[in-house]
Amino acid sequence: MPMLDEVEYAEIARLFSESTLAVKDFRRMHETSLQDTPLAELYEPVYAEYERITGMKESDHDEIMKHRISLYGPPCKQCNKPLRTPQAKLCGACMHPVQ
Repeated sequence: MPMLDEVEYAEIARLFSESTLAVKDFRRMHETSLQDTPLAELYEPVYAEYERITGMKESDHDEIMKHRISLYGPPCKQCNKPLRTPQAKLCGACMHPVQ
């Protein structure tokens, strides 16, 4: 899944916040459970912006929020997968030590 830089993430985060407020408003107005709330419809601005930025469709707003590149470290020198954090001392995928 494509990662978001800080500028891209800021826009996604803004839309996510607005959509979350829309979910809360919908639930309050309709006195409904989260299960009966049209989340896909209310988070559509997040999905649309992610697709515009990356060219990839995603239908899980929580997953989109995890794809902020600054949350992860650089690629592992051995397996090339991103380190789990910028401060990682060991690659979580191949256990190669980080210098």
